[in-house]
Amino acid sequence: MAKPGFLEHIHPPRIPPERTRFTATFCLGGLSFLLFLVLGGTGAVLMFSYVPTPEGAAAFFAQEAGDLPFAWFFRRLHFLAGQAMVITLLLHLARVLAARAYLPPRAVNWLVGLGLLLLTLALDLTGYVLRWDAATQGAATVAAGVLGQIPAVGPLFQRLLLGGPTLGETALLRFYVLHCLALPVLALVLSLYHFWRIRKDGRPTTGL
Repeated sequence: MAKPGFLEHIHPPRIPPERTRFTATFCLGGLSFLLFLVLGGTGAVLMFSYVPTPEGAAAFFAQEAGDLPFAWFFRRLHFLAGQAMVITLLLHLARVLAARAYLPPRAVNWLVGLGLLLLTLALDLTGYVLRWDAATQGAATVAAGVLGQIPAVGPLFQRLLLGGPTLGETALLRFYVLHCLALPVLALVLSLYHFWRIRKDGRPTTGL
């Protein structure tokens, strides 16, 4: 008998009744993904006004995200959804730990989930840096310094992130590309794989 494909795992024809209970997951994973979609939609709108230069960043935040209709609403919704996603992911992580749902055969998916948490924190940081004021430039410098401490490849990654030996205007463009393209695409791919592994792996040996 052929094994179910990717789509069948994402949306199986039958779901065990115990997995449909709200208290089984509190819908924290699904809520986190919904917030991710909200971030993608609002971010796409804001990209029409934001210019990744020091002058463009200053004008963007000084004019409440530019002249687009309801731009102020999209900016605030984007910010709130980003902070809410970090909170829901941390709660999701705590629920998985409490339920011991990281045990085999879900061990690999547990690592994928940790990777998604790190990507979310990276998205939060890169979005913060796009303000490009004194505080956010300091945060970018600290983040690049931490990245530079990785053995062997750290200095290379640090230089790629900053676009040179020190923080400058080139770094703003690098953070913009990371925040708007590279990190979201990677997070989307890992999220779909994460959902697929949940269906594929089934129940852990202990817990939910």
